[in-house]
Amino acid sequence: MTTPLRVLAVEDNPDDVVLVERELRRGGFAVHCERVQTAEELRAALRQQPWDVILSDYCMPGFDAPSALRVVHDSGLDIPFIVVSGSVGEWEGVEVMKAGARDYFPKSLLTRLPAAVSRELGEARIRQERARAERDRALLSRASERLAGSLELQATLEQVVRLAVPELASWCTLYYSDDGKTLRMAALEHEEPAQVARAFEMARRFPVDPSAATGPAGVWRSGEPQLLTDVPSSRLEVLARSPEHLRYLLSLGLRSVIHVPLRGRTVNLGVMTLGASEGRPRFSQSDLSVALELARRSALALENARLYRESQEAIRLRDEFLAVAAHELRTPLTTLGLQLGTLVQRARRESSGDLAERLERGLRQVRRLGTLVETLLDVSRLSTGELPLALERVDLGELVGEVLERFEAEAQAVGCALKWDVPRGLVGQWDRMRVEQVVSGLVANALKFGPRQPVEVRVTSDGKVTRLVVEDRGIGIPEDQLERIFERFGRAVSSRSYGGLGLGLYLARRAAEAHGGRVWAESRPGGGARFTLELPMEPA
Repeated sequence: MTTPLRVLAVEDNPDDVVLVERELRRGGFAVHCERVQTAEELRAALRQQPWDVILSDYCMPGFDAPSALRVVHDSGLDIPFIVVSGSVGEWEGVEVMKAGARDYFPKSLLTRLPAAVSRELGEARIRQERARAERDRALLSRASERLAGSLELQATLEQVVRLAVPELASWCTLYYSDDGKTLRMAALEHEEPAQVARAFEMARRFPVDPSAATGPAGVWRSGEPQLLTDVPSSRLEVLARSPEHLRYLLSLGLRSVIHVPLRGRTVNLGVMTLGASEGRPRFSQSDLSVALELARRSALALENARLYRESQEAIRLRDEFLAVAAHELRTPLTTLGLQLGTLVQRARRESSGDLAERLERGLRQVRRLGTLVETLLDVSRLSTGELPLALERVDLGELVGEVLERFEAEAQAVGCALKWDVPRGLVGQWDRMRVEQVVSGLVANALKFGPRQPVEVRVTSDGKVTRLVVEDRGIGIPEDQLERIFERFGRAVSSRSYGGLGLGLYLARRAAEAHGGRVWAESRPGGGARFTLELPMEPA
């Protein structure tokens, strides 16, 4: 059985090339040989196709083995280089070995050539497999690192194609399905950047044929990869949609192609296509294995990006609904509040105490609903930007006193004694409505989670910063929940037990931060919780 052997001979004497070929055939090789005599011819031959071995004369008119070795080294190719020369001596042989030649001997000993070639082919194969394995490990490791850092769908698509070029392929195309019915070319990377725009233009004019049995569409439907080790021009003629399309496909210089599916958890998300152009080795089964693993990791990242995009869209729709619902509820609640207020005043004038008390309770519930509506509006505003402020000079002690007076009835209803130390005259530049909202939220929170226990409120100032502290002796807050309760819809207890939207503390923190201040929670010694609001006296 003969072994195919592609030989590149750097030789000025064609008769010597004939002798070399004859000896290699005797050694069991099916030889395909090409002869070059200059550096330019050598470079062109190296770009044209892959070679198994280079056999070089030592000295030729205008060219020699050391110069040929430099050309091969500059190409970056790992091809066994053997010097076969009638003029090579021990000194010259040692020098070319130091320069990178694998072996040397005189032409009088050509019988050694087949064994030397066989040995070097085996060692080259081991080196190439080791280098390929290292390349594949580095590629997959880099893929995991890069893909883990992106949740934006298009950015992830572009990351995938960049990973494969140029380490694995000359170009990489990613076809993605947005609707589960059609494929589109979503991202492409090419060794030659000028080819990218042209490829997208061709994809626009000649989109993927969804009925195709092979190629991206076929792989997407079947879920089975395709390895085309060799791509003859006759195949491109079948795939071309027009003469212009054919010219484009031929210009790519395709040698080999891999199509692998991007398998999601339930459906195929798309297809990744890798191409090897002229000057690169054809794809093998080992390349297909790497492409499949890269596609698996890429599909996982794309699935996460797709789910993230869907979740963001759901959040956007929810925020839009909250904004619309809040605006729609605000008008009837305002009207109802005005009507109840009028009835309360009339009932008091007519000395109907029981009716006035009932109307007052109803009015408090309407105000509570109004507060919830304003909270929803604030959340929708925060989803699209910062919380707007209307700064004015505000006496914090006076404001806190007014809030506590409004909570007296509610505190009595839950059995809480409100105690406060709130001096007047602490004036700063704040948004009255926002600060009142925060204070009300903190007091209401203390009454909710500390029923039948006293609630203490105090205000202090050092001239630059004013602090409001609200303490309760209720159920307390676990250490691991002290930050979570300030998140949107965050809570430390079940909503079934205590109700609420989980938005009050979130808005309190955002309002404090908008003023250049902060708000935080901590466990109170002896049980309960302590909330602190800190505001600068003057705006930042």
